This record gives sequence, structure tokens and C-alpha cells, in this order.
Amino acid sequence: MGRLPRLKELVLKSIFVILSLLVGLLHGGIAAAAAAPQAVRDQVVARYGAQAPLAIRQTGTTTSFSRGEGALVRLFKGPDRFRNEISYSSGQEVRTLVGPLAWQQNKPANPALRSAIVLQAARVALPWNVLARWSEANNLGTETDDSGATLQVIELALEPLLTLVIHVDLASGHIVRSRGVMQVGSRSMEFATHYSDFRSQDGRGYAAREQQFAAGQHAGYSVIEHIEFLDALPDSAFAPWLQVQAPASTNARLLLTKVDHVLSSRIPETR
Repeated sequence: MGRLPRLKELVLKSIFVILSLLVGLLHGGIAAAAAAPQAVRDQVVARYGAQAPLAIRQTGTTTSFSRGEGALVRLFKGPDRFRNEISYSSGQEVRTLVGPLAWQQNKPANPALRSAIVLQAARVALPWNVLARWSEANNLGTETDDSGATLQVIELALEPLLTLVIHVDLASGHIVRSRGVMQVGSRSMEFATHYSDFRSQDGRGYAAREQQFAAGQHAGYSVIEHIEFLDALPDSAFAPWLQVQAPASTNARLLLTKVDHVLSSRIPETR
């Protein structure tokens, strides 16, 4: 009679050991799968350049299916200064980010709108913002797009409720798609951009055409006619209360941001 309880005890211990080993192997496999591949990082660096620009200025046009065509100016200064200005015939749309603060026109943005502006800033600084935090990025595996290309999917948390996902074409090293997933209460919202017409400027790669999607619906597209990778931009260029005067024509090459001479005490300069 004493052997039966002892046998049960040994069987239970054996099962426990086996389960522990299986759990350990499973966790190890998950951890290995979650690491963003170094080889993909090397591909992206080779295509776009390893050295992140200190500042970026983009000019071009945006076509919104709800508002029409407008002249586009985007300014970015790392790590967290951003201005997006579109001059439509019906008026201007200006979004600004300065660190933890964001504005639409000159009004403070609510949390959801601020996250959308943070996402816009992150897309302008692709891929260098992801490359700088590659060790934090997650590998979501590969997928095949409609053309048959194999895409590596990499995920990076920008903020607690905001995630950036990039899709890298393994044949070319180009980022062909980005998705911003924003958590708003119990709901999630997704904003996607598809990239094409890849070019090079000053040894760095960029996409000259962007297709924008919101919640799966095609919202419009942008054409980057000119890009500058700059050594500096003054923080005054990101003042939300300033308006860039656009000419009557929407020719983005004529649209200049002339705010360098304005320096407000409300935004401290950073070097």
C-alpha cells in the first residue's frame, strides 16, 4: 500500500519537470522570435543611410479626398520637434509638436490628436527613429504582399498607447508601408502609409510618394517634391502660433518657411 502513493508522487514530479522544461523552451523560442533581425537592420541602413539627420525639411503637395490639393511643408528636428503645414484653397491646416506638447492650428491638441501628430513626426523621421531603438523593436515575422514580395514586419512602441509598425521589403531594404496603431479607450485606431518612388538625396534614401489610409479607407496621397537633410532648424520654426504665408499658387517650391527671425520665449532653444 505504501508504494502506490510513492509512485504517484514520482509520476507527478516527473510531469512537473517535463512541463517546466517545455515552458522554458517555449519562452526561449518566443524571445528569439521577438528579436528584430539584425540582417534586416543592415539592409535598411544600406538603403537609407546609418547617420540620422539632425533636421529635415520636406516640401511638396498633398491631395486629401475630403479637402482637395494643398501645398505641403513638413519640418522635423530631432528628437521631438515637428511641424506639418498644408495650405489648401479653403485655408491652412497646421499641426505642431514640441516635446510633450502638441497643437492643431494654435490650439492645444487633445491626447488622441497629439498621438496622431506624434505618429506623423515618427513617419517623417523613418527609418532613423526605428534604427536608433532597434534593440527595443519586436519581430512580427514575415508576410507576402499582393505582388508576391516578402516583407519583414517590425514593431516599435512609440508611447504606451501608440505603436509604429514598419514593413520592410526583404528584396530591396525599402520600407514600403508603415502603420500607426493608436489605443483610444477600449478601441484601437490604425493609420497607414504606403511608400513608393524611392529616391536618394545626400546619401540618404526617402520615398517621394505616399498613400495615406485611415481605418482602412484611402484618405489621400502626398508627393515629396523636395527634401533637405539639414544640420539645424531653430525651435522658433515650430511655434504653433505662427502661420506660414503661402503664395496663391500651390507650387511647393515657392512655399518658404520664413520664421527663422522669430524667437519666442515660450519655446526654449535646444542645441
